[in-house]
Amino acid sequence: MSLHSTTTPSMSKREQERARRRRKKVWMTESPLDIRAFYRDTIGVQGEEVLDLYTKNTNFVYRNKGEVFVHPGEPVTVVRFVISGVSRGYVLGPEGQDNVMCFGFRYGQPLLGASSLASTTLLFQEAVTDMEMLEVPAFVIQQGIQMEFANASVYERLISEDYDIQTQTQIALNTLNGEDRYLWFLDRYADIVDVVPQIFIASFLGIQPQSLSRIKRQLKDREAGHA
Repeated sequence: MSLHSTTTPSMSKREQERARRRRKKVWMTESPLDIRAFYRDTIGVQGEEVLDLYTKNTNFVYRNKGEVFVHPGEPVTVVRFVISGVSRGYVLGPEGQDNVMCFGFRYGQPLLGASSLASTTLLFQEAVTDMEMLEVPAFVIQQGIQMEFANASVYERLISEDYDIQTQTQIALNTLNGEDRYLWFLDRYADIVDVVPQIFIASFLGIQPQSLSRIKRQLKDREAGHA
């Protein structure tokens, strides 16, 4: 999945901001994708009437880098699907520190923040980069399930996939040492390793930023030694 980045390191901050505003303007004024095809082909929604319903009630949303768009304890009123960009889900520790729990970046990935449409969100969700998303009211998703019960299995699959990712993450974080955790991250999150700030990666892996810097140096030195 492309992160839709149109900037390069050689661009000045002013040029980067202009490029960001152009992307946002295009996103907010033009249809960047076929919503009906997205639900049918990417999500797997079934039923022509359901596809019509979801298409008519879906909004294109652009989130600015650093924007917190979900807070814990909120009722699930909207289902969000990632189109481009990266988000992070996090909780606050006892001293107010961020603890990163997950990242959202895969095309079509739902950002529910909860295990049920009838529950409340558990995490803060923040845009790590500028993001493009689709948003549809939760009651519309529920209505689509009632119209075509086969869509219940679509929702269950999305929840199951998210659960599997969280389980695999917990296994890695609780059984691997610091270096192996980072190597695991490089393998599983190759698309965003150069996009997400190191402090967020360290928090997600449960290690100190200084330790992550040391691990990266050691891996670089080891690679240079084998060159």
